[in-house]
Amino acid sequence: MFAHQLEFIFFYVHKPDTQILSHHHKCYELVYYISGSGTTNIEGKEYEYADNMFSLIRPDTYHSETHDTGTELFCIGFTLNDTEVIDVQNGVYPDRSCQLLQIVKRMKQELLSKRLHYNLKLDLLLSEFLIEFERTRSLSSASDSFRYIENFILENFNQNINLPALAKVSGYSYDHFRHMFKERTGLSPMNYIIDKRIDYAKRLIVSTDMTLSTISQECGFSTSSQFSSMFRRLTGRTPSEYRLTGERLVRTLRAQPE
Repeated sequence: MFAHQLEFIFFYVHKPDTQILSHHHKCYELVYYISGSGTTNIEGKEYEYADNMFSLIRPDTYHSETHDTGTELFCIGFTLNDTEVIDVQNGVYPDRSCQLLQIVKRMKQELLSKRLHYNLKLDLLLSEFLIEFERTRSLSSASDSFRYIENFILENFNQNINLPALAKVSGYSYDHFRHMFKERTGLSPMNYIIDKRIDYAKRLIVSTDMTLSTISQECGFSTSSQFSSMFRRLTGRTPSEYRLTGERLVRTLRAQPE
């Protein structure tokens, strides 16, 4: 279990327009706001809270609370066995799926019923809460990292992109990066880049008078032969054939009566 010892645990309903003055504990603290609204100040940083949000507070961190409306909350103080596995950082977090709320409700039931070994059960439930929070945060972080990767490629697909370096900057091993990328886009990172280059080339071929050699360079291909080979593999036509087809289409459209 990650939770080593429960220092305190209680449910409480604060009245509107009340405050909890600045204080600190020697242990970690979790405050789950079941309902209500207001603000909490954690180490000088102010956060707004609302229904189904929770704050996590590290030991010896000064914090206070202002309740704008009546606030029902769950509060628990605890120590941790392994702070490397569960990284508790100060802040206020949303419980969007209300999955964590269900764990809180089970805690409340254990606390009120005080069945045999209820204190051990509370330890287990707190560990479950922290694990699910870590999983949710990990998914969110992965999503943010992928958006960064995708945006970087979309902005720089015609440049020489160092994919292993991009994976490292994003916090992934290269193998995990490739697996995640293909899972989300259906293409490997390199094939995704080539796909974007060919799409860009098609637009330049039909909408500009640039030479095919210039288009090849503009789209990031190292040689014209590489460009032609990739273009034919993905479109079934050479760049010249694609331009000729586009010109014929334009002439046909112009010849049609208005």
